Formats: sequence, C-alpha cells, structure tokens
Amino acid sequence: MTVEFPRALLREKSHAWNLAGVAVSGGQTGAGFASLVRTDGGGFWTCAMTDVSLSGRKGIADTGRQRQRNATLLWRAVRQICNGGVTPIVVPRNDALFVPWPSGLARNEYGDVTHGDGALFSDGVGYYQPTIDIAAAAAADLRATSLDINIALADDLMGGEAFSIEHSTKGWRLYEIKTVTMASDTEATITFNPPLREAVDAETPLEFDRPRCLMRLAQPASMNLTVQPWTFNAASVDFVEAP
Repeated sequence: MTVEFPRALLREKSHAWNLAGVAVSGGQTGAGFASLVRTDGGGFWTCAMTDVSLSGRKGIADTGRQRQRNATLLWRAVRQICNGGVTPIVVPRNDALFVPWPSGLARNEYGDVTHGDGALFSDGVGYYQPTIDIAAAAAADLRATSLDINIALADDLMGGEAFSIEHSTKGWRLYEIKTVTMASDTEATITFNPPLREAVDAETPLEFDRPRCLMRLAQPASMNLTVQPWTFNAASVDFVEAP
C-alpha cells in the first residue's frame, strides 16, 4: 500500500505545483517567428512545499513542545519512507480555496464517516468521504486530453481546477482543467493537461475534493531537515511525479 503524505504536515507557507517538460523550436520562419513543439508527452508534475510548519496541530498533543516533537518525528518518518526518492508517495495538493465546492454546501459538510458503531479512529477522524461528485461520462483512451463528464454535485467549473484519477496501474495522477464546455447543467466536456496517464472507463470518479498525485523526492536530499533545538522549526520538500 502506498503511503500518503500526512495531512498533519500540509502546513506549508507556500507551495508550487507546476508541469515541467521540454519544448524545442522548429526554427525561425522568414517572418521572424519561431514555433515551439513539445517533446515531453505533456510534461510531468513538480511540487515544492516551502516552510512546512513543524509546530504541530492542536489536538496532536497537549503542549507546544509535544506537538513540535510529534510533527518533527513524523517528518523524519516520512523522509525514511520516501527512501531518498526510491519509494513513491501520494502527495495531496493543498488547494482547498480553488476547489469547486457545491454552492450552499460547506466543505466536508458530510463530515468524517464513522465505524459501524459510530466511533472514530483514535486520533478523532473517520473515514474520508468526498463532497464533490463528478465522474467520466464515457471512456477515454490513454493520452487523451478531453473527457466527457457527468456532474452530480459541484459548483460551476471555470477552468484551472485540479482533479485526480486513481488509475488501476499508475495510481493517483493529477490533471488541471484547460476549458469547460457545458452541454447541460449536469453534463460537460473538459480539456486538461497533462494527457491521461492511463485509459479510463465510463463512470470513473474524478477526485476534486483532495487532488493528489503519485510523486517521489526530486533529489535524495529533498527532504533534509535542520533542527534548532528548543524552538519551533520548519522544513521544505521538493517532489516530482513518479514514472
């Protein structure tokens, strides 16, 4: 089972999710213009999280010192799981402000889903349940950049929104919408980048609530940690999309 970067560490001061790739020039025309052609298959995702607070979250422990300790140990543990970039990890995009939450329905209004006896896990959270309900209306091939979708519950899509698909082989992959063409209140065609990493079937769910992507450390030292004892600390990390 692939580990997900913990929500307790999604406390970065800033983040940068960008598509990196290669484009080459076809040469300059007689009119002085140069055309560019992509040779990277649509690019790959990079993610930089800067100044992730290791002060911990209230509720993890009773005191600031304990929260700092727990968050720092959690960072160290995740770093070892990543194994210098050898082992991939699922990284959520901390993008709540730009998610198309349904009008009149607060984010995560459904709440955490409990066990059958009504209890939550020991840390006070339950099973995850998405709020937004959007799915593929028809199958799409590998490397497709458009998709027909059915919208059961979501706010209006504008373009620029991020979503993920959990592919059967490639795992979680991230996409970003270019254009939206509405056919009705519940049907639309979207175009997006990068191209589909894997073919999808009709009724495949699109994850808008918590977009995420299978990543690895960009470099073996990308999760290095410098600690100043007896004070609150922060750390940064760089990821690239896993093959």
